Amino acid sequence: MKGTVFAVALNHSSQISFWHETFHEVPYKSLPKTPIWFIKPRNTLINSGDVIPYPIGEMVQSGATLALLIGKTARKVSVQNAEQYIAGYALANEISLPETSFYRPAIKEKCRDGFCPMGQMIKTHSVESLDIVTEINGHEVDRWSTQDLVRSAPELLAALSEFATLKEGDAILLGTPHQRVTLHPADKITVSAKGFPNLENTIVLAGGQE
Repeated sequence: MKGTVFAVALNHSSQISFWHETFHEVPYKSLPKTPIWFIKPRNTLINSGDVIPYPIGEMVQSGATLALLIGKTARKVSVQNAEQYIAGYALANEISLPETSFYRPAIKEKCRDGFCPMGQMIKTHSVESLDIVTEINGHEVDRWSTQDLVRSAPELLAALSEFATLKEGDAILLGTPHQRVTLHPADKITVSAKGFPNLENTIVLAGGQE
């Protein structure tokens, strides 16, 4: 990864269902009409095989997802033309502390060291019906389908490029379900999907002690 990682909140149908009543209260008063974006900065990026630091005293959760990788400069791209700007896709894990609000940017929750493992990119044009599977210590603990995303990969690319020029090497995380997997020190976490190399990481207490 050599670019910026953009991520989107509330792009899974289960998230919309869970937060529906809250978004009709103050301070929101209505459901979001456009994607809610945030960034996973460079300190969060690690590769398959690296360790995920576990902050002492916190709850850490896994959010297995797909990353769309940008192949060339994209600005004001239409949904119909989005595919020509996509270099490929990779498995990713949007690691986070629990979120209780969308009113303030979740920097403390989202931007900690090692909180964005990303796997090897593959070239594919079919991610509309893909099962994303999470295993902890060899046991399946979560499975969801990209069919349940609110906006597709091309729609997200079009929405983001409307106001931000995307460069080769940038990435977009496509979203996660509301229900996340809670992680513990020494856990070995594997994210998999058909046709993709597994994304594998181990959880280690921050400071180097398992």
